[in-house]
Parts: sequence; C-alpha cells; structure tokens
Amino acid sequence: MTLLKSLLFILVVPGTVAGLAPWMIDGFFGPGVLSFGSLSTLAIPLWIAGTAGLLWCAWDFAQKGEGTPAPIDAPKKLVVNGLYRHMRNPMYVSALTILL
Repeated sequence: MTLLKSLLFILVVPGTVAGLAPWMIDGFFGPGVLSFGSLSTLAIPLWIAGTAGLLWCAWDFAQKGEGTPAPIDAPKKLVVNGLYRHMRNPMYVSALTILL
C-alpha cells in the first residue's frame, strides 16, 4: 500500500512540475516549442535517468523508511542509503534532470 501511495504522489507532484506544466506552456506559446526534433532526442537519457531516480527514491522511502515522499505520510525511519547516501535531495535533482 505504501508503494501505491508513493507512486500516486510521484504522479501528482513531480508529474505536474515536470510533465503537465511544460506541456501546458508548450500549448500556450504555440506548437513546436517543446516538439520532438533531432536536438530534443538528447533529452531521452535525461528523462530516463530522472524517472529512475524518482522511482528509486520512492522505493527507498517505502521499503527502508516505511513511508511515502508525501509530507502527510512521511517516512518513519531516516533514509540514508541509495541515492540519499550521496546527496541530500535526490528527488529534487531527479525532477530537475527530467526538466532539463
């Protein structure tokens, strides 16, 4: 159940910031601003890496921290392994990677 709540949180919060908002901006400024072209194919590895980072953090929160990334159901234990072993805010870095 914790994993399901984590995935729902990821779809709503980072999904809005890194998915819905850029899509809406693209529609506002006209077609082609965020269109797929030869240069934008370089973004595919960044999308994959950012999504993998978000999912990895959600997994660590659910399995090791016994909670979700959502502040309403925060982890009960401090998560200090996985990506959290190497940086302080890997979920923010992952969302920024998706935006790049």
